[in-house]
Amino acid sequence: VLLDIQYIRQIVGFIYLTFIPGFVILKTFKLAKGDFYETVLFSIGLDVALLMFIVLLLNELLPIVGLKSPLSTLTLLVTMNFVILLPCFWVCLKDTSASRNKMALSYHFPLFIFVIIPLLAILGAFTVTNFGNNSILLSMLMIIAGLVILATVYRKVLPARFYPFAILPIAMALLFHSSLTTNYLVGWDIHSEYHVFKLTDSAACWDSKFTSLDERIAKGYPMLSITILPTVYSMITNIDGTWLLKILYPLILSFVPLTLYKIYSAKMKKEVAFLSAFFLMSPLVFFATESLSLKQIVGEFFYVLLFLIILKKKMGALEKSFFFMVFSAGLVVSHYSMSYIFLFLIFLTWLLSTAMHFFTRRGPRNTRITLSTVLIFFTITFAWYIYTSTSAPFIAIVEISEYITRNFIMDFFNPSTRTTTVLRGLGEGQAISLGHQIGQIVFYIAQFFIIIGMARMLLKKKYASFGREYTILSILNFVLLMMCIIIPNFARFLRMERFYQISLLFLAPFFVLGGETIFKFISRRRNQALALNLVLIVLIPFFLFETGFIYEVTGDFNYSLPLSMYRMDRVLLYRRITDEKEVMAARWLSNHLNSSHSLVYGDFISTSHVLTSYGMMSAENFRVLSNTTQFTNATSYIYLRGVNTIEGEIEGIGSLWNLSDISQIIDDQNIICSNGDCEIFFVTAKTSPIIP
Repeated sequence: VLLDIQYIRQIVGFIYLTFIPGFVILKTFKLAKGDFYETVLFSIGLDVALLMFIVLLLNELLPIVGLKSPLSTLTLLVTMNFVILLPCFWVCLKDTSASRNKMALSYHFPLFIFVIIPLLAILGAFTVTNFGNNSILLSMLMIIAGLVILATVYRKVLPARFYPFAILPIAMALLFHSSLTTNYLVGWDIHSEYHVFKLTDSAACWDSKFTSLDERIAKGYPMLSITILPTVYSMITNIDGTWLLKILYPLILSFVPLTLYKIYSAKMKKEVAFLSAFFLMSPLVFFATESLSLKQIVGEFFYVLLFLIILKKKMGALEKSFFFMVFSAGLVVSHYSMSYIFLFLIFLTWLLSTAMHFFTRRGPRNTRITLSTVLIFFTITFAWYIYTSTSAPFIAIVEISEYITRNFIMDFFNPSTRTTTVLRGLGEGQAISLGHQIGQIVFYIAQFFIIIGMARMLLKKKYASFGREYTILSILNFVLLMMCIIIPNFARFLRMERFYQISLLFLAPFFVLGGETIFKFISRRRNQALALNLVLIVLIPFFLFETGFIYEVTGDFNYSLPLSMYRMDRVLLYRRITDEKEVMAARWLSNHLNSSHSLVYGDFISTSHVLTSYGMMSAENFRVLSNTTQFTNATSYIYLRGVNTIEGEIEGIGSLWNLSDISQIIDDQNIICSNGDCEIFFVTAKTSPIIP
């Protein structure tokens, strides 16, 4: 690291930070005596948590002794080496026995193919970005579908003990084929998340009292998952910030399906658990880059780890308490929305479970989710959200709750208070083609399977093996999904797509169980193996439609950025991606602003995306350009991106103008930068007050 040896520093530093700290802690305190995969999951969970909390401690203590850059490379190196190597030597001295967590992998042809899949995703993303050729990605998706069919129909080819080994590379491939497409940031929230990361990285310090007029930045800054965590990786590995976010966070998310497989397989047969995990990974909302929030990714990982701990039977009380405290704190400092949802679920689960025991007097009193569990998480959550960054995450949930309550009756019958995704899911609007109509039908069939699966769980006694807590949690997740439809404005709290993806964490197995039930009924046979094979009739088309494979092969309109970026309409495409020339122009403007009080005018997309991330500006710096904009600030600039100058489209907040509509505003201004696509003007005119 100190010699900055190219590639070696990046590879060794990344592996060291991602896998070593947590494993050393597990060995030192002899924790997580489960199987190999659980050890890996707990190790990575501890890694992420330790990096955030140890560095947070450094951040708060070192300035006291006069060190104003506590997150510098040298400081982090010394600290991490001390924290990791000291217990490592202790383990070597005290523990001479061989590791109990060994995984014997004999040569197996399908296993080799599964390892190749993520490599195909990386190579395919590269060829799409640089050559516009998606043939490798199409082949990768076909291989994944084929291997799932092979593993289900011919079970001797892929024995059940190798299912976890198969799930991880499939998840990596789906996530990397999306995240690595294009050389710059893609999505919405990621731009403000990149902004707060660079604030921390450039200052080598995290400020707990930080404030911002930009609501996105104010709520994001208290989240250590997008400030301190990427800063540690950036300092140690020296990986460019854009590529760090594109690699690190999809890698963390890829362990979520594996964690859920461990939860599912404890409740049902491994074949059902495997197909459930695959169904969870199939929807576009799981892997689409623009749907992902970096802080939600880390929060979701801690979220599922917490439920793995809660629902796990064979774990000591002290060990379970330790993991619960660490992962709870990790969730709280990672994502406020996921924390509120987790608190909502465990509180109602405890309440309903206690009520059921009180009224029925059947079975032992619930001991997995106790009142103390709820109170501990409640205390950690609100202590952090109230006392950091002027309570922005806490104020946000209060304001949202007040708004929903105040407008509930007035907006209840108003369709516009539900997001477009909710309305589309309810069947409003026509499918744009026959192919999309078929895809919509397949999607509805999958949701119908989930409903049937849940009904069978509640009506059939043999499903009682799920346990009281898992049953209640599944019902609550279904209720959470229904709240997005019934309660006005509720889906806007996190976006319907994300609510759906979070609910699927518990509801995914019911797709398989529901399909199994239906096909058993149709075939009049009790053969589970045959029923699971028939579930593939819906699961594989669902996967191919959601990934965009069928739309791309048939030449239909496709939402998939990796598969169809080369043929997308330029205006629609550049609402989602960031162009290199946009980045260069935004950075140039940021470096040449006269003062921090300068105002920059641009269309809604550029102010929300490239000017926020690569331009490092926030709400106090920019205004959305419109045909009524007037200037009073002594130093103002106009930023036009390629879509504005070439396509002539200016996108406002819910409005659209042509370039000619604002020509009278920019004709008299001085152009100070142009790179062929983007243009930057220095404003000299002064008139009446600004109309934002």
